[in-house]
Order: sequence, then structure tokens, then C-alpha cells
Amino acid sequence: MKNLLLAFSLLGTSFLFAQNEASFVSNASFSSFGGSVISSSEEVKTEANEVKKITYQDHLHAAESFNIPLIMNNEHMDSLILANRLIPVAEEGEGYKVQKLTHSRPFLNQTSYLILKEISSLFYKETNQELSISSLTRTIESQNRLRRVNSNAAKGHSAHSYGASFDISYSKYGDKVSRNSALERVVENILQQLEAEGKIYYIKERRQPCFHVTIRNTAV
Repeated sequence: MKNLLLAFSLLGTSFLFAQNEASFVSNASFSSFGGSVISSSEEVKTEANEVKKITYQDHLHAAESFNIPLIMNNEHMDSLILANRLIPVAEEGEGYKVQKLTHSRPFLNQTSYLILKEISSLFYKETNQELSISSLTRTIESQNRLRRVNSNAAKGHSAHSYGASFDISYSKYGDKVSRNSALERVVENILQQLEAEGKIYYIKERRQPCFHVTIRNTAV
């Protein structure tokens, strides 16, 4: 009888130990966050909440913050140029060339031009190559015309129509038409750096191979 009781006692201890061990293994599939235990799905949700997704509305808000009105047509743009609110972008500078423009004009607000030159200068120093600028400031009229031939063109108002946006091609560098994955990564690394510094927003467009860049007004 004593031997039988001892056997039951040992069996119970083993069962309790197995339960505790199973409980530990089960909890190991959860992650500790801030002293509490959460499931992996909650962890992904928490991380997602910490990352703000940039939308085109953010680009519009940034463009509008320079207090240049929505540019309706060429006459309106000319008046802003005469008032020095838009300044001419040289056809060629350190590290960039402006392509032949069909739906935009080579003007930007002063801050945006300075950032364009900063991006191109950084690119040139790293690669000894030139960026190709494929689009600059568009009027509402030219934006509407562009939409008929380019589905990437924004419906409604465009950040290009405030003098604060430009496009950088990643299928052309200088005068040479060529996709180059290494150069493409350099451009995007520079844009990511400036976005992290709060200077720009950017979108990598697919149908038309370009980076759409909108400058942020750090003075507001």
C-alpha cells in the first residue's frame, strides 16, 4: 500500500511539472511589451500605429504651406514670377539636368529650388552622375491636359500647382536613358534621409518611372 501511495504521489508531481512546463512553452509564443504580455498580432498592430503613413494629402498640405496660391494658368504663373514668388530653375546645375518640359515650366519657390540643388549635389558627389528632372511647376490647365495622357497625374489639385514639387526620373540620368538599380538606390537613400530630416515628402511612382518630391516648409 505504501508503495502504491508513493507511486501516485510521484505521478501527481510529474503531472504538475508537465503542466507548468506546458504553460511556460505556451507563454513563450507571446511577446513581452511594457511589462505586459501581448500576442504577435497585437505587436504588429502596435508597431503599425507608431509609423505614420504619408498620403498625397500630406503632399498637398506641405505645398500649400508656402502660401503660394493654386496656380490656375500661365498668366497667373507669370504674375507670381514677376513678384519673385517663383524663381527660375536653371536648365543645368551641379548634379542635375532639366528634361524638355511639355506640361510644366522650370520654376519653383525658393526653398524648393534649394532642396532640389541639395539633392542633386549629394547625388553627384556620390556617383559623379547627373539627375534628370522630368517635371516642375504645372498650372491647373496643364495638369488637366496631362491627366488625359498620364494616369499618374493627380485628380483634383496637384502639389505641382503650388511651385513646391518636382519629379526626378529614375529611368534617365543626365542625357542617358537607362534604368540603373544602383543609381536608383542612391537617389532613394538621399530622399529617405531628407524625409527623415523633415525636409521633404516623396512618392516612388511606377507607371511613370520617377520620384515625386514635395518640399516641406520648415518655417511653419
